[in-house]
Amino acid sequence: MDNSELTILVIDDEAFVRETISDYLSDSGFNILNAGDGAEGIEVFREKEPDAVLVDLNMPRVDGFEVLKVVREEKPDMPILVVSGAGLIQDAIKAVRLGAWDFVTKPVVDLSILEHALTQGLERASLIKENKQYKEHLEIEVQRRTEDLRSEIKVRKEVQDALMELQVEVIETQKEIIMTLGEVVETRSNETAKHVRRVAEFTHILALRAGLGEEEANLLRLAAPMHDVGKIGIPDTVLNKPGKLTTEEFDIIKTHTTIGYEILKHSERPIIKAAAIVAHEHHERWDGKGYPRGLSGEDINIYGRITGICDVFDALGSDRVYKKAWSIEKIRGYFEEQKGKQFDPFLTNLFFENIEEILELRKIYPDG
Repeated sequence: MDNSELTILVIDDEAFVRETISDYLSDSGFNILNAGDGAEGIEVFREKEPDAVLVDLNMPRVDGFEVLKVVREEKPDMPILVVSGAGLIQDAIKAVRLGAWDFVTKPVVDLSILEHALTQGLERASLIKENKQYKEHLEIEVQRRTEDLRSEIKVRKEVQDALMELQVEVIETQKEIIMTLGEVVETRSNETAKHVRRVAEFTHILALRAGLGEEEANLLRLAAPMHDVGKIGIPDTVLNKPGKLTTEEFDIIKTHTTIGYEILKHSERPIIKAAAIVAHEHHERWDGKGYPRGLSGEDINIYGRITGICDVFDALGSDRVYKKAWSIEKIRGYFEEQKGKQFDPFLTNLFFENIEEILELRKIYPDG
């Protein structure tokens, strides 16, 4: 990514802070626009259409929250980072919910941290743009090929066969996009891409053993990779923090379930509708002490209960930067202790009754 082709709008009422950030980013090759308050910032944003926005929250006339609303409404995919003084954690949570991609606290002692967050946001925006272009290209290609088929194929049987082949191709492409997006999200949170593939296969096995039909079990296998898609809305500074999270930081992490649901809930596609349920409910607990809604027992959709078991099992059995993989005996002991508390007891028993098949899948999709 060539910084010289990118323009950054810096909005801050403190001239020293604004100039310091602007000079640093300018030295890194970015083109810089400045604004001294939210009202001026919105005006410059609309006139100049920058590639990203850095904004303070507490400013006269129009504050940073209003800037967030305007940018998110008019340019939904534009990276917008909050650079603000250490205030209430509620401000950070509110900013994230309004669409902030990251939150950096003043004073910014090391401006390279700010530049890293900005670069991550720009790269993510580029990926979103590429995905949209790919989707538009795919839709045009599908439309073109469908029209060609209608005009060229005269026999009804041949038309039906050709359209079915095209539909399968579109569905397979949709599956690949879902799996790839799931892998991108996991990789962003320093987890392996193979994690989502294993969880998908585990859910398929458990769904079948629980009595779901092959069609529904396969639907869950396709939806499960999106369970953590909401993490795309969690700031890197929180998501990849090497140490223990504070209570406030964990509250931010927990919003990934709601963010994921909001991203997916509007689709009428069966796979995406199932993925919305999985994203929303895979952290609910059997005893009602989970999040985001505190559902309990069978009020939790079976998709969420199945995915929750499979996700935790694979996480415990995998190496992470903060822990070594647990032995199967230790994992089994944890699930036995949490059966009826965190996990559905019936599904937990079913899972470990089929543990040999589960472990074989871990060999097929190893990390690394």
